[in-house]
Amino acid sequence: RIRFLLADDPGAGKTIMAGLLLKELKYRGLVERVLIVVPGHLKDQWLREMKEKFQENFSIIDRIVMAAEWGKNIFTDRNQVIISMDFAKQDDVMFALKDSKWDLCIVDEAHKMSAYKYGQKISKTQRYTLGELLSPLTTYLLFLTATPHRGDPENFRLLLDLLEPDFFADISMLSESFQNKDNPLFLRRLKDDLKDFEGAPIFPPRVVKTVKYYLSNDEKNLYNAVTD
Repeated sequence: RIRFLLADDPGAGKTIMAGLLLKELKYRGLVERVLIVVPGHLKDQWLREMKEKFQENFSIIDRIVMAAEWGKNIFTDRNQVIISMDFAKQDDVMFALKDSKWDLCIVDEAHKMSAYKYGQKISKTQRYTLGELLSPLTTYLLFLTATPHRGDPENFRLLLDLLEPDFFADISMLSESFQNKDNPLFLRRLKDDLKDFEGAPIFPPRVVKTVKYYLSNDEKNLYNAVTD
């Protein structure tokens, strides 16, 4: 089964990579039921791009839709669903989700499902608890994020724990896997690595240089006032 975290440069095409994986698994006859969990402001973007680029029709489930289907479990009635992370973390929604099964679950901005360790105590956010619920409900699980680590190794280990519980027992094992470049749960894609079919870079090189300029007296006064 496929379970990994894909770390992309911002704008490098997370929806495209997710869509390609979705289509490949469908062509192999491995996926029928798909759940996509995203930040609320990205629901329409995912709906549009899955339709326009991959001819995949999804339903957005929110409070209004759920209320209209009162008495039914909407997550067992529909095969392709997009839902916001903050709506999904609510108790009644999680209660309905726990009775569902999915072939593929895609989570965008997965780093928002965070947990933190203080001494021997682990503090879990509601979003992290949602991740714990979803992980055993799906066969294939894909996390997408441009900021997977955020400078906290234990936070990162707990995020990977949602993909494969107890795969890394502690941060020393996680650190060793990165040093040996053999972390099977983590895939990083950078814009510099993206090539077209002829092998040419898709994104032009980034050139940084300092341009000198001179301020007028009024501009200096404004700059100093803003600085103060």
